[in-house]
Amino acid sequence: MLGESVLPPAVLRLISDETCQNREQPLQNTTAGPKLLDPKACKLSPREAQILDCLMQGAPNKAIARKLDVTEATIKVHVKGLLHKIGVANRTQAAMWASQHLPQREGPAQHI
Repeated sequence: MLGESVLPPAVLRLISDETCQNREQPLQNTTAGPKLLDPKACKLSPREAQILDCLMQGAPNKAIARKLDVTEATIKVHVKGLLHKIGVANRTQAAMWASQHLPQREGPAQHI
């Protein structure tokens, strides 16, 4: 009569039981770092691969932006997406991931 929803007692018990069970289960993997993904599952775009290559060389965002003729803000967006896509927390981890999972280029490294 007050316009509120009414749930049957059986439904309330189910919800209550699930809530109690979830509280008793320990949180899974909350202290571990991000999970490193398989490179084939990541499906990096050609631009992301270029940026990842620059990160492997230790280039800052400004230098990457100049090399690729885009704004520094665009590089920041790409880097953030890359970090999420490959499951790492920072640029250093991304560079390490790339050196372990991506094919190495032949010849001397090109520094920016």
